Amino acid sequence: MLNLANLYAAPVIIGIGVNGGVSMVYRLHGNSRLNPVLILAIAIAALGVLAIAASSYAADANRAASDAVVAGAEKLIMQAGQSDPVDTKKIHQAMDQLHEALRIDPRNDSAYVDLGFCYGVLRDGDSAIGMYRTATELNPSGSNFIELADVYLRVGDAEDALLAANAGIIKDPRNARLYNAKGMALNDLQRFGEAEEAWEKALKLNPNLRVAQVNLDALNGGPSGRGSIVKHPQPPPASITP
Repeated sequence: MLNLANLYAAPVIIGIGVNGGVSMVYRLHGNSRLNPVLILAIAIAALGVLAIAASSYAADANRAASDAVVAGAEKLIMQAGQSDPVDTKKIHQAMDQLHEALRIDPRNDSAYVDLGFCYGVLRDGDSAIGMYRTATELNPSGSNFIELADVYLRVGDAEDALLAANAGIIKDPRNARLYNAKGMALNDLQRFGEAEEAWEKALKLNPNLRVAQVNLDALNGGPSGRGSIVKHPQPPPASITP
């Protein structure tokens, strides 16, 4: 059996190869005695690097496979919307696929967003909110917070819609659509001056955001004009009206 404690080495470089590169770990000179503890530590580190790399590759592969399933579910959702009324059978089929996507990658926030949309189509507001909240927890992006603010506005919860819009603005302060959502929540709370400021900010960030201009014009039209304020920052596709 090889006794590492008694092993003498000529000059040698010990390295860890990662993706074709070499990371220098330790250099031994002449007749230096190899420390078995050091060798064990190097081996453990090498295994750790390889394990992390393998885990990363597996996660990427899982996400790609999950995204492919989500794409198929979204096609079913669009097909469901082409029917009048909406084909709820296809919506349920899409939901089955989205749950499969989450089985493959439980952290796929896109699957949760689409599930939230499906629950909205089925008039299940509580479940829709739960899906959108999970999406923001997994990926606190501006677009996900817009979706969350939207569903809160749809169920008449302006206070939580405002919280969602503000949380999104913290993450994405130059997202004009978040300011538009904030304006709508403030309008529903009858905080009209703040709503006006939010819509003006939205237009400053994106002068082409027509919905913010429409809302601002309606607000400035007084009580009679406020009835034409767009109620949702993220309307569903025209073919699907939950």
